[in-house]
Amino acid sequence: MTTDFAAIAQAADTFPKLLRRNAAAHPDEVALREKIFGLWRPTTWGEYHARTRAFALGLSDLGIDGGDVVGLIGDNRPDWVAGEIAAHALGALSLGLYRDALEDEVQYLLAFAEVKAVIAEDEEQVDKLLNLADQVPSLRHIVYCDPRGMRKYDDPRLISADALAARGEAMHAADPGLYDRMVDATDAEAVAILCTTSGTTARPKLAMLSGGRVLRHCARYLAADPKGPQDDYVSVLPLPW
Repeated sequence: MTTDFAAIAQAADTFPKLLRRNAAAHPDEVALREKIFGLWRPTTWGEYHARTRAFALGLSDLGIDGGDVVGLIGDNRPDWVAGEIAAHALGALSLGLYRDALEDEVQYLLAFAEVKAVIAEDEEQVDKLLNLADQVPSLRHIVYCDPRGMRKYDDPRLISADALAARGEAMHAADPGLYDRMVDATDAEAVAILCTTSGTTARPKLAMLSGGRVLRHCARYLAADPKGPQDDYVSVLPLPW
């Protein structure tokens, strides 16, 4: 049986809608794998959706709303992707930053985009953000994914990814339909992704991409070169690409 990718992209026309659709259709199948200490650890579609929902509701509890910008900086890992789609579920925009970007460039991009929250990989990225945070007055929250080395920090802007998710899970328990209402309200033509240009001739600029257009592009590609649940992909390029 052939898959009608165009129909899927039309029915699930934003990233949060598509994730919800895949989690409902394939809850126990593997969506992502992350290599930890030499072993590939799987994340199912159901787990991926639940983590994204928890992040979205947690960010909402922190005051992130439609039109705000959420930055992400770190390695290719499931929480990076969940954080990006969580931002889109709120009607917020995501801005991916290269993990090896220097402080000057990070400060410029965060200030230029008026980023309110950043999901950061680890202590290295947190140090970078704290060093420049006073130069980015919009930055209110720094969510860190790897807790190693973080016990010595007491900055009020810091919150762990697990603590953020716990806040979101509490909101979901109080109102189980809240996240679905948020996802239903997402607009395919609204800007979802801010993508930095190369900056070879001047400061990087921000291209504005809507979720619906990206998904329709993917549907056209898959119609020509079909892929399915049985296929594996290796994420090589940094996720800001």
